[in-house]
Amino acid sequence: MKPIVAPWVLLALSLPRPAAARPPESPAEPLPIRQVTLFSSGVGFFERSGSLTGDAVVPLRFRAAQINDLLKSMVLIDEKGQVRPAVYATRDPIGRTLQSFAVNLTPGTTLADLLGRLRGAGVAVEGRGHGRITGQIVGVEERSVAGAEGKPVTASFLTVLAERGLTSVRLDPGTTVRLLDERLRRDLESALGVLAAATNNDSRTVDLRFDGTGTREVHVGYLMEAPLWKMSYRLLLGGPAGGEVKPYLQGWAIVENTSDEDWNDVRLSLVSGRPVSFIQDLYQPLYLPRPVVPPDVVASPYPQTHGSDLTRGVAEAAAAERPGSAGPAAPPGPPSEGADRAMDLDNAAFGRAKVAPRIAGGALGGGAFGGYSASVQAEASGEHAGDLFAYTVKTPVSLPRHRAALIPVVTAEVGAEKVSIYNADAAARFPLRGVRLTNSTGVHLKGGPVTVLDAGVYAGDARMEETPPGDSRLISYAVDVGVEGERQGPSASSVQVSLSLRAGVLTVTSRERQEATYTLKSRIDEARRILVEHPFHAEYTLAEPAEPLERTAQVYRFAVDLPARASRTLKVVVQRPLSSTVAVLEADTDSLVEFTRVAGISPEMRRTLDEIVRRRRAVQGIRAQAAARQAAVAAITADQERIRKNMAALDAASDLYKRYVKELTEQENRIQAARVEADGLTAQAEKAQAELAAYVDGLTTGSAE
Repeated sequence: MKPIVAPWVLLALSLPRPAAARPPESPAEPLPIRQVTLFSSGVGFFERSGSLTGDAVVPLRFRAAQINDLLKSMVLIDEKGQVRPAVYATRDPIGRTLQSFAVNLTPGTTLADLLGRLRGAGVAVEGRGHGRITGQIVGVEERSVAGAEGKPVTASFLTVLAERGLTSVRLDPGTTVRLLDERLRRDLESALGVLAAATNNDSRTVDLRFDGTGTREVHVGYLMEAPLWKMSYRLLLGGPAGGEVKPYLQGWAIVENTSDEDWNDVRLSLVSGRPVSFIQDLYQPLYLPRPVVPPDVVASPYPQTHGSDLTRGVAEAAAAERPGSAGPAAPPGPPSEGADRAMDLDNAAFGRAKVAPRIAGGALGGGAFGGYSASVQAEASGEHAGDLFAYTVKTPVSLPRHRAALIPVVTAEVGAEKVSIYNADAAARFPLRGVRLTNSTGVHLKGGPVTVLDAGVYAGDARMEETPPGDSRLISYAVDVGVEGERQGPSASSVQVSLSLRAGVLTVTSRERQEATYTLKSRIDEARRILVEHPFHAEYTLAEPAEPLERTAQVYRFAVDLPARASRTLKVVVQRPLSSTVAVLEADTDSLVEFTRVAGISPEMRRTLDEIVRRRRAVQGIRAQAAARQAAVAAITADQERIRKNMAALDAASDLYKRYVKELTEQENRIQAARVEADGLTAQAEKAQAELAAYVDGLTTGSAE
């Protein structure tokens, strides 16, 4: 096994680094975070701002996983100066980067490999027993030598061309090899720096450069992945001992700082909506594969012979695949600033607004973009629309890294009506105790869990969906064991409602009805308002009751006022139309007779169907007579065959033979007469059928329900 480059060898190969020239820009302290806007889509927009003097470089450190979001969304503003290109270390594969140096330190490089790649380089070798040897590297070889216990071991020997000739030096731990070429030493130091940086895969530095004179404000904004901010509510119903207290709602936002930096006096905004957000790898360098074309080499001519053409060749060209790339989505636009709301918050409910974070009062808002956009020339524009709402905390927030905060964002009286909700598909016996909550806070309520307290006592937990201002939501928090419910049905039945006839097609329209009966019984000394939920299906219409209290995408809701210790019933009927068609010339005659007995059809339709039945039966009767004549012919023909077989065995002069001849003559007369009658009846039936078809095709009649 080849020895890996040891630390003492690498240190010996490098010399002290020469002092670097001071950059023209003065390094500045990292800009502090001033504004944070957290979105419910799992991202946050962070604004940094501060004062700079003259030309300056602002270093910012990020996790490697955050660089793609930074490259996609970063906004830089210099109020009185110019934004220069931001510089960061590339993420080129380390093997590719190391290959760019004169000293190749690709992973797995051993000392022998390294010195072998430096063949011809000038070195100074110092060690015990041979002093200092100066010369050029010829190569490195592995030899088997005697070990401490006499067992053979493998050792590396460096061959150097010195003034006294070729000299072989064993690379023992005490041997020092120094490079004499300044350029090689610098490349070795750079390659070692790349290796050292590669060991820290979680941290990257981005240098922001600003040019200008005097002291001025600069602003940096960027999008990063952030934990979802969450909302939880407390709903207070009534007061202690049943005192009269208006329903009261508290909403608390849960915010987490999982970054590696403290938030000190930060303006915090919480935005809920569904902006499109994604990650695209902009950090990794991409290389387009290119074909390898060999150089044109013209060899000397060689004597050839030329044969005859046997087949014509076919040339095939392969199309080169050109990979495409998709650019990042346009950064969202800013929402409008909200109005002041309860406690320490601004809460804005805005309809169609741009979806990029504009932090209230921040320099990345409209004023900064409008007044200082000259520092970065726009080359593209984009706008994103959506329904958003925001909570902006008025008091600056300080939140240490890896800590979380519970912030009150809603405190207001609300409309709340106690109800019980009975859904037989969810719970067949008991309804749920609930509240119809009306959002009278004037702000948008984000969805979240609700803890309900009734008369100062914990009553249960509920879930609430997004609720715009003025809208209402039904929430349930407990089982109402004081009321029992039962559902009978739904039962289905089909009722004939109408018939219509057109061009020989009878259309039968019926209506399917489903009926369910709900029974509710109170066992307590308190009146209840029960909301009965019945399944809603789009193909059915409600027949009874005439109107529901409300309808959702899944259920109808009907209100039933249930007195104390009483019972009430509710019947729900839904219906849908059903139709089928029957070709009256092909349908079974008995089926047509059944249609004439349907209640409610018009006398005209009944007479028409009776006439069609009469004519069809007449045609069937004529066809039956013709079939009887044809059957008689077949029977006589079969009997003649019998007679002819008997005659073949008799003497032609015998009396029996003569009798058979007479009988055959009579049968032939009967066959001829039957065939004439059958042909006549068949023609009569075809004529009657044609008259029936013409009659039916000309019919257009129907009956109302």
